[in-house]
Amino acid sequence: MALVAGSVSPVLAKGPGKYTVKGVNVEEKSTYSGTATITKTGENAWKVVSVIDGDKFDGYGIGDEDIIAVTFSGNGSSGVALYVAQDNGGYKGIWAFKGDSKVSAEELIPK
Repeated sequence: MALVAGSVSPVLAKGPGKYTVKGVNVEEKSTYSGTATITKTGENAWKVVSVIDGDKFDGYGIGDEDIIAVTFSGNGSSGVALYVAQDNGGYKGIWAFKGDSKVSAEELIPK
């Protein structure tokens, strides 16, 4: 019996789905990790729920699947984020808490 090996293309997430989060908090000079779930709630409207090192952040945003601007709050803090879709189906994002003087960065990797 002969087996034929073929290539399997990965499914690229982008948009609604579950993601692994890895980032750097520039203000605290620390790295972090967690999960994020992106849900489309309407035409160009989004909900982003992240759990970072055990803390939950609820976000609401606008945009298409390629660029999403989000305002978020949780753990006594609030802020803004901007996510840009990448070729791997994930997102690169920048964000800042209210009052931060520097912008931090993170990556959302499709699960």
